[in-house]
Amino acid sequence: MLILKLKYFVHYYKSKILKKKCKKNYKDQKIKFESDIKEKNFSNKWFLNNFDIFNFFLPKDKNSKFDYLEVGCFEGLSSFFVLSEYKAINAILLDIWDMPNPNSKTLSHNFNSIEKAFDNNLSGFNFTKIKDDSVVAMRKLFKQNKSFDFIYIDGSHNGEDILSDAIEAFKILKKEGLIFFDDFLQYDKNRALQSYDGIEKFLNLYSNYLKIEYFQNNLVVRKK
Repeated sequence: MLILKLKYFVHYYKSKILKKKCKKNYKDQKIKFESDIKEKNFSNKWFLNNFDIFNFFLPKDKNSKFDYLEVGCFEGLSSFFVLSEYKAINAILLDIWDMPNPNSKTLSHNFNSIEKAFDNNLSGFNFTKIKDDSVVAMRKLFKQNKSFDFIYIDGSHNGEDILSDAIEAFKILKKEGLIFFDDFLQYDKNRALQSYDGIEKFLNLYSNYLKIEYFQNNLVVRKK
């Protein structure tokens, strides 16, 4: 991880400054959002760690029409935010809502309950829900000529899975579109391949076709 940070030191340093600015600029909006979700069924609120920088990269015009794909929705907290903020959005929300692949980290969640919470939390919103393996689903979207302006990847954090998700997501990303990766600088001793291992391979493979917009615990890349 240290080598990766050194390799992308300029991006890392500039992003650190941006992170501080966003934390200040979106403080009030974050407080309001936390109030809005009190009556919802969110047992985990990991997305709040990404709230400020996520907000920064979404369109400033709340009436914007854009194509949004989310990979790894869990109970729908990030989905709820996007659907609440952008009424004209064309959103596809993708999750397996089941035990992950054998190479991924073992999870102890009751996925039936999590999927029900997702359905209840997003009741009343207009979106397309896909329950499938992320790579399989994105390949189907590619065959259907679907493309997206903003893709949020927050599924398996296994390095191999992230690399696979990143490659498939890049295929269906529009020119100038953004991919937002969650927690890619995490370390987990139980993983054979860390999140950042997969991301580093992706950045090397697509270095001529993308621009790094943000590089901290989250990574944001833009398609050239």
